[in-house]
Amino acid sequence: MRSHGIGKVVKLSAIGTGEDSDVRVGGWHLPGERAVRAGEAVWTILRPSSFASNTLRWAPMISAGQPVANMTGDGAQGVIDPRDVAEVAVAALTTADHAGKTYTLTGPELLSTPDQVEILRKVLDRPIEIVDVPLDEVKGQMLAAGLDPEFAEVAAQGQRLIAEGGNTALTADVATVLGRPARTYATWADAHRAAFDG
Repeated sequence: MRSHGIGKVVKLSAIGTGEDSDVRVGGWHLPGERAVRAGEAVWTILRPSSFASNTLRWAPMISAGQPVANMTGDGAQGVIDPRDVAEVAVAALTTADHAGKTYTLTGPELLSTPDQVEILRKVLDRPIEIVDVPLDEVKGQMLAAGLDPEFAEVAAQGQRLIAEGGNTALTADVATVLGRPARTYATWADAHRAAFDG
């Protein structure tokens, strides 16, 4: 990288990535992390939890008055605002304080799909229904849509991990880097209300 004039790099990885990771999605990121660490450029690795913006996929359902599909039961995650991830990346690229560090980035609270739907109800001031969908059914739909079987399996495995409480980590890494708490999901939802009102 340095031969191309790149002296510093931030690798966007995923929560749970590591040598002992038993989730395949973490395995997808591990080769990239190893390459960054082995390279000559100064590096920082970011491992964010579930992005708040992932719930934008619910927008068409909510706009049409249809229920939100819940594939993870009451499994909770430290849902993070992508703006916080971006600001941490900027800090890592523009200061020398974060060289050689790995940050696990989460929001300030653990939220399940029902929790996020309840927050959206309040922010949008409208009823939103929710329906549980079995993971086998979700995987079958992905395969029927022509998605790669390995991708479908990994996606289902990741959803199962969440449903079973395997992604309940919360960290203060956003505050460590930015000097302020991570944004809440409610703050993200309020900033993106127009996307759900469509």
